Amino acid sequence: MPVNKYIILILWCICLFFIKIETIFASNSSDSIYYGLEIKYHLGFVVPHHPDMIYYLKDYTKSGEINFIRRRYKSENWESDFKRLETGIGLWYSSLGNQKIYGQCLAIYPFLNLNLFKAGNFDVKTRVALGIGYSNNPYNSNSNPFNAVMGSHFNAYIGFGLMMYYPIVKNLYLQGGMSLNHLSNGAVSKPNHGMNNLALTFGAKYDLTEPNDFINKHKMPKTKNRELITTFSVARNQPALFYYKKFWSGSLTATHLWYVNDKTALGLGADFIRYGGAPFANKGLSEFDENFSYNFSDYFYMGIITKMEFFLGNTSLYMAPGVYLHYKTELRQPVYARLGVKQKIYGNIYAHFGIKADFFTAEFIEFGLGYRCKLK
Repeated sequence: MPVNKYIILILWCICLFFIKIETIFASNSSDSIYYGLEIKYHLGFVVPHHPDMIYYLKDYTKSGEINFIRRRYKSENWESDFKRLETGIGLWYSSLGNQKIYGQCLAIYPFLNLNLFKAGNFDVKTRVALGIGYSNNPYNSNSNPFNAVMGSHFNAYIGFGLMMYYPIVKNLYLQGGMSLNHLSNGAVSKPNHGMNNLALTFGAKYDLTEPNDFINKHKMPKTKNRELITTFSVARNQPALFYYKKFWSGSLTATHLWYVNDKTALGLGADFIRYGGAPFANKGLSEFDENFSYNFSDYFYMGIITKMEFFLGNTSLYMAPGVYLHYKTELRQPVYARLGVKQKIYGNIYAHFGIKADFFTAEFIEFGLGYRCKLK
């Protein structure tokens, strides 16, 4: 990829970052009391979860990260249900262990910092982030055939972190911990082993406004609320490296949710899935026959899912492991999982973004619309 285009992408992400900062600062100051700025350095390695990665990985990974943090204190804000957790937006840049083959990556993401515990002056938190990543040197059959980690420039980014803070002077904290950062395109293009970067982190955080150390400890009351949720999703993916063609996939999911409290719900549902390219996903090159005729049943799967959903205001995070009940095409694994984010659009209508994975192998990234119907 030409360098000038790469620079343009970096500048575009930085512009989004500062636009978000300006938007947050413009909000009602009585609603958002605390702001912070954090800078981190990561030293780690790409986890070689595929045999050819062991041979090609040559160096440690070196990463830089900048995060803008916000904490709100009003009792009616949803953050109060999670011990005044922090929200924010971040930018992460990293090498990938072999510049010639894997290049570098960049990610921009919103995140949540959850409070674990405080011991004396030590403050321990955990972080969850979900955003968009960019790789500057993905697989290319001619110029870069050895990169089986990244099959496309754009990828989904998922980040986890365990962080410990210690104050050294007023408003300034040293930070240390561990992070796991994942990039994958969800099988939109093959190859797609994905990248897992495990690292030690070192950094500093500066309070832009005076922090409020009060953490809400109220216990959420239980509720008997129930919902029926119907979601329709679409996706597009490449099922096999040796077959360049991409297929459309779709699913219809119906889930019954039982609320534990206002921030957590458990569910049970049914999945009806048309997995485009399913007949090619689990075949080797010697078994491949492009001219064979397939019918609807070769692409159709039905499964049952369990679900856990966490509500963060108008946004929710969900995890839904499932088991296939009906299929014709051979499976890689009898179990699968869905992970994703839902966002309220209007009334009971929401949009969602998620990943469907067959065990630990991503099958596709999906986008969809859904409807929530409250039950008595």
